[in-house]
Amino acid sequence: MTKVAERKPRKAGGARRAGGGARALPDPGGDAPLEELSRDALSVLLYAGLLPEETRALVKELGLSVPGFRAEALGDVERCDVLADEIRAAPATRARVLDALRKAFGGLPLPALPLDPEAADDLLAVGSSDHGLTLALWRVLADPEPAVRGRAVPVLEQLARDWYGPRDGEGGGEEPAARPGPAPGPADGRVKELEAALARAEERAEGARRKADEQREKLQEWLREARARAAQAVDEAARAREAAEGSQRARERAEAALAAAQATDAAAELLRSRGAVRELEGKVAALEARAARQAGRAAELEEALRAAEARPGSAPAAAPGPQAPEADEPEEAPASWLMPVYTREFYDSLEGWDRRIQRAAFKQANLLAQDHRHPSLRALPLEGLPGYYRVRVATDVRLLYRRGDRQNTIEVLSLIDREDLDRYVRQAKTRQ
Repeated sequence: MTKVAERKPRKAGGARRAGGGARALPDPGGDAPLEELSRDALSVLLYAGLLPEETRALVKELGLSVPGFRAEALGDVERCDVLADEIRAAPATRARVLDALRKAFGGLPLPALPLDPEAADDLLAVGSSDHGLTLALWRVLADPEPAVRGRAVPVLEQLARDWYGPRDGEGGGEEPAARPGPAPGPADGRVKELEAALARAEERAEGARRKADEQREKLQEWLREARARAAQAVDEAARAREAAEGSQRARERAEAALAAAQATDAAAELLRSRGAVRELEGKVAALEARAARQAGRAAELEEALRAAEARPGSAPAAAPGPQAPEADEPEEAPASWLMPVYTREFYDSLEGWDRRIQRAAFKQANLLAQDHRHPSLRALPLEGLPGYYRVRVATDVRLLYRRGDRQNTIEVLSLIDREDLDRYVRQAKTRQ
């Protein structure tokens, strides 16, 4: 016997608004703009209309997932939430859900009946109540069309067979023997009615309790899932903050390294510029010394000329001949003097040494050019490299040089720590 709900008074649907035009009919296939619903409303519709295995199949077919969870481990409510999010994001996917509803229920109810808002309220009230069948039968039997009223007869007859049993002659076989005893009277019928009413009331109460328990369990499950999602969101936000802070720290380190590299390049360029300036200063000083020597030589010659003219009986000075300009030529350089050639390697090797060592290196190079045999230089051959020599600059610092390819030149090669001599020899052999 089906459940019969307690009868409650309902408001009449009211008369249809006059003057309204013909209303459009719904799509016979049942297409509906499900994406217009809110996430919770659409999730509840899916939960009420589809079975768990149907939502599971849809989630698998659409390839949906929740970060951090396996798809097969999702609950029924979680699957409905995922489907609702997908339909709201991609409305075309609602066709999969509508196909499942058509397969489960056979098609859209009342597709040829136009609805106004009042009729929609009535339909929703009937569908959501426990006494929907009674209201539907009442509405059909009240229709003015006989053909419409006739649709209720087969349903009522089927209910009579289900609730009251088969009529006389429909049970098949032999009729059962009549029970002995007095014929049932009106009181007996009333008692049976009361007993049936009591049974129906108890059944309704039990159904209401079960429904309340189910609703409470669903709400608790939704609450647990909401709390789990909130905790997951908090964890993801914390991880995102940590990643952002790590990226900021890495950027600051990269910027600091870039600034240090730029500062190092600037310092190296400054050292090279200073070396070039010192080289030019040395050349200027040499030229000035040469000019001073020439001026001194000219003064000496003039003084000798005046002395010769002042001596009694001396012949007048002869006019300068073609060789006179030779008096302005500088004195001949000693045989041991060599032209220093400062290589790029030498200027690069100056980086990292303090100014005192750098000045000492240029001093030794100048002394080397004047007399490479000078005892203070302590020039020694560099073992393993024929033609290479080393000169002492400081206790642990050596200046390397070699005789140039041109005559009377030396190449000043490098300013190096004494402990790096062996490494320099190996690298020089590799370059040769």
